[in-house]
Amino acid sequence: MNLIKTAFCLIILICSSIPVWSQTTGKIVDTDRQPVEGATVVMQLPDSTYLGAAISAADGTFSLEPMADRYLLIVQHLFYQSQVVKGQTRDAGIIVLEPKEHSLAEVVVEGERPLVTVEQGKLSYDISAISKKHIVNNAYEAICKLPGVQDRSGKLSLIGAKDVTVILNGKASTLTQEQLIEMLKNTSASQVQTAEVMYNTPPEYHVRGAAINIVTAKAADNTLQSELSATYSNQYFGSYSGNVNFLLTKGKSSLNVSYNPGYSHIMTVMDLASMHQYDGQVYDITQRQKINTKGWKHNIYAEYGYQINEDNALSVGYNGALSGNGKGTIDVNGNFQNSHNDKVQDSWLHNVFARYSSGFGLDLGVDYTDYSMNDYNHLESELTGHTRQLLDYTSDQKIRKVSVYADQSHSLANDWTLKYGVRYDYTDNRNSQLFNQTEGKDNEDNSTSRLYEQIANLYAGFDKEFANGLYLSLSATGEYYSIGNYHKWSLYPQASLSYSPSEKHTFMLGVSSEKEYPTYWDMQTSTTYMNAYEEIQTIEGLRPANVYSVNANYLFLQKYMLSLFYERIDDYFTMEMYQAKDRLALVYRTQNWNYYQSFGMSANIPFSIGNWLSSQVNATVVNDRNRCDHFWDIPFDRNKWACMLSMQNHFSVGSQLGFDLDAMYRSSMISGISDTKPVFTVNVGAQWNFLKDKASLSLNCSDLFDTMRMKVKNRYAGQHIDLNMGQYSRTVSVKLVYRFGGSITKEKREVDSSRFGH
Repeated sequence: MNLIKTAFCLIILICSSIPVWSQTTGKIVDTDRQPVEGATVVMQLPDSTYLGAAISAADGTFSLEPMADRYLLIVQHLFYQSQVVKGQTRDAGIIVLEPKEHSLAEVVVEGERPLVTVEQGKLSYDISAISKKHIVNNAYEAICKLPGVQDRSGKLSLIGAKDVTVILNGKASTLTQEQLIEMLKNTSASQVQTAEVMYNTPPEYHVRGAAINIVTAKAADNTLQSELSATYSNQYFGSYSGNVNFLLTKGKSSLNVSYNPGYSHIMTVMDLASMHQYDGQVYDITQRQKINTKGWKHNIYAEYGYQINEDNALSVGYNGALSGNGKGTIDVNGNFQNSHNDKVQDSWLHNVFARYSSGFGLDLGVDYTDYSMNDYNHLESELTGHTRQLLDYTSDQKIRKVSVYADQSHSLANDWTLKYGVRYDYTDNRNSQLFNQTEGKDNEDNSTSRLYEQIANLYAGFDKEFANGLYLSLSATGEYYSIGNYHKWSLYPQASLSYSPSEKHTFMLGVSSEKEYPTYWDMQTSTTYMNAYEEIQTIEGLRPANVYSVNANYLFLQKYMLSLFYERIDDYFTMEMYQAKDRLALVYRTQNWNYYQSFGMSANIPFSIGNWLSSQVNATVVNDRNRCDHFWDIPFDRNKWACMLSMQNHFSVGSQLGFDLDAMYRSSMISGISDTKPVFTVNVGAQWNFLKDKASLSLNCSDLFDTMRMKVKNRYAGQHIDLNMGQYSRTVSVKLVYRFGGSITKEKREVDSSRFGH
């Protein structure tokens, strides 16, 4: 910690010598270098957000209050061709205007943002535009509508990247990805301004590889905007939730608060057929497993921002989740066993953060998470031959995690930018599994573990936006990782290049490397019994995975996108199932493979017919290779081609009524020694806006034909397993929303206090 404190002090000392400009200035002249008086100069962000305006004086000079490190100046005059100038310093320099008779076509500044813009290697999507063209119930569903983004079993995936990291307002959180996704599912889409998709995430975000940065919306000055909603859904059982959120801005202060209480009741069915070879015999084991979970959950989010002065801002926030007395049952019926498992689970999470942003490029922040989970299980099983088993055990997990960071950026000569920073993460993770009672099983010992994890990294990089539309970013991150007896230094270089010769064409290329870490639960030794036949094992010594990726993207007309990708993950870890050779048990274990490798291409094509149809088609072809030389006693090296097709359609009937029709097909794929069968699903929805768009009523049905069931087949080296998961996947939901206050989609002067200095 002394090292981090020293680094903070050094950064602050360096930055204190950097002068602070009070105005953005420039001069407008004609081709004869004569001053141009009366030219209109409009300053805006690269995403078209309005910042300010000025009129050139008699000597051609103008001045604007600084609002951003990177901006656009739109210069217009009645007798001269309009000019668009990119700037990132307080001196905009001399801007030359050409007479209209010698100029190119006039530049038109439109108030409506395009669906996607490219800025510094990032694909920035306007979530309000997404919400207008699709029926979405929350922010998570809106993000899943982005090109190349998919929901896979409750996790976000990005075509061309095995995993994608979710970050909030430009900074990584101590929350897990599952916790962040849960927060997005309880967040209204109107609370999100943009989603920035990055295949090669810049180091100042403190994540590597692919990421999606969620930028929350800010209310206009001195306004209150609020939204109330209620949702009912049915997936075999009924679930319901409510949500209230409001955005308040008054003077220098802003407040964002949301509260989401919800009751969930879900049924999942798994059919298993196992031809298990043991002790010279083949046992035909068939069973149906019903997993029934229900309980209340309360989520709350609050963030307060204060604009200290023109150049300095502070924000503090809290994110909490409470799930008390959640109950569940697991019933298994088959020819090998009949079992019943009663589960009671309590969990709570508290996350607090504070961020400071300065006008001279310095960002400081701290993030702390306190998580606790208690899981009680009472498992009774009756096996063939009337053999009885009884397990009574409790699993506990406690996580305390703190993160501190400091980032600094400097404008150098010739429009180069220097960025550097440090981040330190410390985690205390405690797990225990205590058996209170056992019967019919031997050697069930209690287990406890405590892991201390430390991650410290220091990065530095350069980037530049050239006048010809070229953007270049080069960086390297040195990282020290320590957990248990594992200690290692690593270096992660990264390069990103984008080129926009015109508004029609954008080319992007990125090369990155990163490391993925197992969950804390996976890094301790324990056995969790699902029933008398199935068990989940975790083992010590699980290694982090090294990820290397290359992505190339071509964007045409800010709509059509073609992507090429390659990814290799050494020491890749995942959970795979295996029929034990020494007993009748199906074991699920997370362990390291030699590598996972994937390459392919993807195309996204949007189109529309008049004002009544807006569609989007995505097609992907990919080759996967899986290799593990030490998978139990059956090593594997497999590869397979696969394809994915999806289509999203939104039909508008006037301005008040809309319908959605989406479809997706995914061919068979491989995962270790297992094969997943093809899947196909259709989603439909309808939405009615009324009360002058202050209220809306939506009806959705996901997986209309109840076909989205993962079917896994295993016929490898004597293994013989058929697993059908996810029955009752059809979900019908109804949502009522009422909004009051100002409209968050209106043109506004914004202050994103989480991203100052970038």
